[in-house]
Amino acid sequence: MNLTKFCPRCGKETEKLYGERKKLCAECYPDKNDLLEIPDVVEITICSVCGRMEQSGKWLEEYSVIDQLSAKFSEYNEEGIEMQLQYWEEDEDFLVRVHATKGEIKASYDTEVRFSKTQCKNCSKFASGFFKVKIQLRGDGDLEKVSNEIMDHAAEITNDDRNKFLSNVEKNHSGYDIFLSTEPMAKQILSRLRKHYDPDIKRSYELMGEENGEEVYRNVVSVRIE
Repeated sequence: MNLTKFCPRCGKETEKLYGERKKLCAECYPDKNDLLEIPDVVEITICSVCGRMEQSGKWLEEYSVIDQLSAKFSEYNEEGIEMQLQYWEEDEDFLVRVHATKGEIKASYDTEVRFSKTQCKNCSKFASGFFKVKIQLRGDGDLEKVSNEIMDHAAEITNDDRNKFLSNVEKNHSGYDIFLSTEPMAKQILSRLRKHYDPDIKRSYELMGEENGEEVYRNVVSVRIE
């Protein structure tokens, strides 16, 4: 014998009731229980220079609004719940409606999203002219051609890893000075130069200052191409 189930709140006949203590039908359950805990205000931080999004201390390659919203609201989702997002602007507010579905149960939540802008660590370093390695390009070869190749290669490296970037290129009476953010980046560039040229490479170090009571040095690499 199949026993008929009725929702104690609305009186509707149903095949299944939801909840632990007070069981309700799929329509009434969201009125008394939250499928998701969504804050009234959600804050998203964007780098004002590169456009990446900060999440949990990391900078994500999320550039469109919908990708940024999806990444942020994934923090509030629960296992077994399907989430869909709607967003719109009202006056000066940016609003999001979260549609949550779990089986027959459906609920929606409205929240305000506030975007703030700052500079990520990498862009801040770039803006300040930070560098760890200086390549001094010298010799009687076509140094302008070689420096352009280095800049192109540096751009490729940066596309793969934003921690690695070319800070500056300075032309002087002796050749070119090329400033790089990391030693691994310098090694990649020097490796390519060795493949295409037969450079004379010498290394030295110059004192940058102190950090945590210890002296910090920059790597100066002299690259001579004849």
